[in-house]
Amino acid sequence: MADPLRGKDKAPTFHDEERGPAGALAAMLVETKSVMPAAGATGMSLMLVVAAMCFLATLALGAALSVGGKAREWTNDLSGSLTVEIKPSREMEPEEQIDAVMGVLAETSGIVSATPLSRDDTAALLEPWLGGEVLADDLPLPRLVDIRIEGSAPPDLSALAMEVAAAAPGASLDTHRQWQSEIVNAARSAEWLAYAVLALVAATTVAIVVFATRAGLSANRDVVEVLHLIGARDNFIASEVQRHFLHLGFRGGVIGAGLGAAAFLLLGLAGATGDLYLVSASGIGPEYLPALAVIPFAAALVAVLAARLTVFQTLESML
Repeated sequence: MADPLRGKDKAPTFHDEERGPAGALAAMLVETKSVMPAAGATGMSLMLVVAAMCFLATLALGAALSVGGKAREWTNDLSGSLTVEIKPSREMEPEEQIDAVMGVLAETSGIVSATPLSRDDTAALLEPWLGGEVLADDLPLPRLVDIRIEGSAPPDLSALAMEVAAAAPGASLDTHRQWQSEIVNAARSAEWLAYAVLALVAATTVAIVVFATRAGLSANRDVVEVLHLIGARDNFIASEVQRHFLHLGFRGGVIGAGLGAAAFLLLGLAGATGDLYLVSASGIGPEYLPALAVIPFAAALVAVLAARLTVFQTLESML
């Protein structure tokens, strides 16, 4: 026999209005009055907590995208370039060494361009590491030749390395393979760390919503019982609760994502004179902004799903 208090076999007395996409977006922005009153645990304080979680999620996602993009940019640059390092030798003058190496490079297919760097250019590259005062005029510096190769038809690097070494004493070919491998490994580690933080933030948000939903239902137990007495089903109660969390999650997500975007903007302004570690000077590229815009919608979806599942589980234990 069906329980008349639960109203399982009766026609539902309450209905949610059908909304289109515009109505669903309006429901996120403007919270309508609900039969279920909001408890203190689901009010402004909870929205600020969700905003803080979304702020951290925005930082984690933006950092992962920026690091990955920067690493791919550096990898592409390194994969299309080579460097010949020519150390000072007593057997040949520096200019003779460069001429010998340039002759080998001119006869090698697959090389787009080869540009010798002057001593001033080499000193400028070493200045951030050694300082300008250390680089005296009598300090023997290696000469460098910057080489650009064709990506579709690169030269035989092993053969080129032997020819360069044979052409001039102290000359060696650097393919940047070691640097490329280290950059890829470091970028992957940073990306996985950022995504792990993002997953942790999402799990924490779910736990917070579950706690707040249970607290709200417990505080409004009398209201839930009255709703059941007048014929409301669990689906109606769940829809009333999840509508509140939809609004709360979306507003908190907008605030958190906005603060995260502002943080990246400040990071870009602070690094306007150069790059900051693996993050570009612009803070985050404009191509990644649509991904950050997903944060508020993801927060609203997570809050709604967590609240709905928690409502059904809590109602089963309450009645």
